Amino acid sequence: MPLQQPEFPWAIYLASSDHRFRLLAFDFDTSRFGADQARSDADRLAAHLDDLGVYYLRAHSGPAGGQHIWLRLGADGADPTAVRELARVLGQHYPTFDRSPLGNPDKGVVRPPGAPHRHGGRSIPHLAGAKLQQALERVSRGTAPDVVDWLLARHPHVEPATPLDEQRRRPQRIIEDAAGPRLDRPRRPLPHRTAALLATVPSKGADRSALAYTILLSMAHAGHTLDDARAAVATAPGLIRLREDAARGRDDTERQWGRALARAATFTANPGQAPREPIDGELDEIEHALAATTAHWGRRGGASDERILHALTAFARTARTRVVDIDCRRLAQACGIDASTVSRRLRVLAAEGWVTLATPGTGSRAATWILNRPVDAEDFRATQGEPAPASGMGLTLLAHHTHDVWSYRRCGGLGAAAARVHWFYRLGAETPEALAEMTGYGLAFTVHILRQLAAAGLLNTMVKGKQLLCAFEHAAKALGVSGINARRIARHLADRELFAWWNEEQQWRTTPGKKRGTRRPQLASILTLPISAPARVRYGRFPTKQNGKADYTTARKIVALACDRPTCVAA
Repeated sequence: MPLQQPEFPWAIYLASSDHRFRLLAFDFDTSRFGADQARSDADRLAAHLDDLGVYYLRAHSGPAGGQHIWLRLGADGADPTAVRELARVLGQHYPTFDRSPLGNPDKGVVRPPGAPHRHGGRSIPHLAGAKLQQALERVSRGTAPDVVDWLLARHPHVEPATPLDEQRRRPQRIIEDAAGPRLDRPRRPLPHRTAALLATVPSKGADRSALAYTILLSMAHAGHTLDDARAAVATAPGLIRLREDAARGRDDTERQWGRALARAATFTANPGQAPREPIDGELDEIEHALAATTAHWGRRGGASDERILHALTAFARTARTRVVDIDCRRLAQACGIDASTVSRRLRVLAAEGWVTLATPGTGSRAATWILNRPVDAEDFRATQGEPAPASGMGLTLLAHHTHDVWSYRRCGGLGAAAARVHWFYRLGAETPEALAEMTGYGLAFTVHILRQLAAAGLLNTMVKGKQLLCAFEHAAKALGVSGINARRIARHLADRELFAWWNEEQQWRTTPGKKRGTRRPQLASILTLPISAPARVRYGRFPTKQNGKADYTTARKIVALACDRPTCVAA
């Protein structure tokens, strides 16, 4: 570091050159849920650290009210995989938590205390004077890297709700049927690059073993089976190496398939870095169809339908297929609407032909939906070409539409219709007549929405990006709806935990033999363990009423305490 701090924004790396984290910086951002929620989230995490006896330093990150919590790790630092998992888990409990700095040991940086903010001001510690000096001395001693495991144990967690930015995730389940082992995912056509490799004889001097492994890995990703691999080995020119080995009496197909399958189960490619494939064109057609039918979504419930289709398209781009396994709660969080609304509107979209229900959801398994290509897809492809930029405001449609300020009117927000009017207003349709034509709303209704937007101070076309999100947050606070989406996420987390707990209770009750269950939980005493511990061990026996029926109200309070409580008292 230079002796004199720069007068422009600067940051420091959290991990050293060996990719082990020496610092942990927990960043609570205000861009989506506001300063009050960021402060509340930081307070809750700080309470956990206090209870663990861990020294830390808190700071205001800048003028918008964001929060930073800093830890120094002793010994050899923390493993990046464990830190990445902690970041994922904390993202489920704290809606304002930015997990990106802890997810990448190569590029994870955070502005330290004293560093300027690009929008003015600096990162300022909460403490000052002698108290600040004492805190710095305590933090500088470092804490054991085991703090990562301690924090994981205090935050019950589930599978990630929105794995859009993750390149690696938990191993996907490998199942085996009559056709042999395969990944538990819908089968889809092979990418055109893989098809070309299969149909081409390797050139002289090429690494034929590496080519064979690449082909098998792609087939495993696409949900193909061992029988598919054997059929390809028997005929495909690109797999001549495996075919020659089999002719010599050493059939290595099954072993190589097992290697490729194991690798595919633990790796997910970043779709943003992949070359364009036919699936990209198909999804472009769907987005073009949405853009060409904007007035259609002016009908009752149409704003929710439009959001759902945009969210499904985003998930499909990540999965590289139009066949998407997704539950209503996860889709609701991506759309910023209620899960019950998502369930109803999916049926409407299915009736209109936008989506098709391939497999209904059962138990803990999500439903499988197919995004249908438009009937006149060739027309969209011929006239539209590549997708146009999202907007000149620095936000995607979903990032814009899912802010708290556009929450339901009955809850005090401006509503989804206002979100659509504001979106097209920022796209350039500034007259009421043009907005009415774009949105499909009546002229009088459009004028009424414009007045509401003007009263909320949201018709300033000069702000964009984070400045626009700050304007949204100010309006959401004035309307009393700031944090409504964060509360929805917390409610969904509790729903998942409650469902898992009840399923384990049912399994325990129906298991033959003498029951040796755990005690009934008390609201004042919650045992919080890592996710590897069953829900019934973490929460105890499922509470019942005096008549013996399940007491869901008490169970929900127990789960909510475990998920939201700042401190946890061990039983």
